[in-house]
Amino acid sequence: MKKISICVPVLNEEENIIYAYDKIVEIFKEKINSYDYEIIFTDNHSSDNTEKILLDLCKKDKKVKYIRFRNNFDYDKSILEAYKHSTGDAAIVIDCDLQDSPDLFSKFIKKWEEGHDLVYGVVKSRKENFFLNFMRKFFYIIMNLNADIKYPLNAHDFRLVDRGVINNFKDNSNLFPYVRGLTFALSTSPFGIEYDRENRKKGKSKLGFYNSFTYAVNALLEETFFFTKVFRRISLFLFFLTIIGTLTNFFQEFKFINIFENLVLILLISIFVLLSIVCEYVTRIYFQLKKTERIIYEKKINF
Repeated sequence: MKKISICVPVLNEEENIIYAYDKIVEIFKEKINSYDYEIIFTDNHSSDNTEKILLDLCKKDKKVKYIRFRNNFDYDKSILEAYKHSTGDAAIVIDCDLQDSPDLFSKFIKKWEEGHDLVYGVVKSRKENFFLNFMRKFFYIIMNLNADIKYPLNAHDFRLVDRGVINNFKDNSNLFPYVRGLTFALSTSPFGIEYDRENRKKGKSKLGFYNSFTYAVNALLEETFFFTKVFRRISLFLFFLTIIGTLTNFFQEFKFINIFENLVLILLISIFVLLSIVCEYVTRIYFQLKKTERIIYEKKINF
């Protein structure tokens, strides 16, 4: 019997855990009962009753596995750790709020059985404000213009990944992973399934504007040279603008002092722009080489 690992990242989800667990178990018992399963909850150090609820579930059901991190290591790292601890022939990532419905598991599995090593959800519609929706689409456009891999518009983290892809993840030691990008890079036959994303039934989303922004910046840094290209073009623009200003001053007023001042300005602008982008990459390389931010587990249950 093939086994499916259900990976559920959580952070302060006390209101949703039991509902998510019951729904997932119901789906496997009633709709896809020819498959074995495990449910791996990865907890980014929740401060509410999430830990207690999951510990109780682990005692009640040995198919429930629980990893609690000592700190909040962010969403992508929690998914990566779930992959690394999974034992299934495939793994499905789903958020605990079930805005992505487990009813789609059967469709994902069917396409996987047909030979696709990545089956991902494509959000056809979602109930969110215009600004967030616009920024999300803008992000995909920027990614596709700059990344080697083309990302389908509105592709989501709700996905099934084959064991072959997961095994490649196990060797990944990147301290700043962009799991969505890595998944597409490692898969050979991805397939998208459209669906309507529902509103959160309980609790509040932990992915606000700031977290969404930092997530997007990390994706651009990891998967593209977007910032390097942007700042290089800005530098060139400012450089030529200053040269034009310098020549204008020279021919109009013949003041060599203005030429010197503008050349200094060119130098300062160039240094500032170069340092701003180089520092980010150097910092990432430094921490990657030292591997100072290791995932530290506070608890691992039922493994």
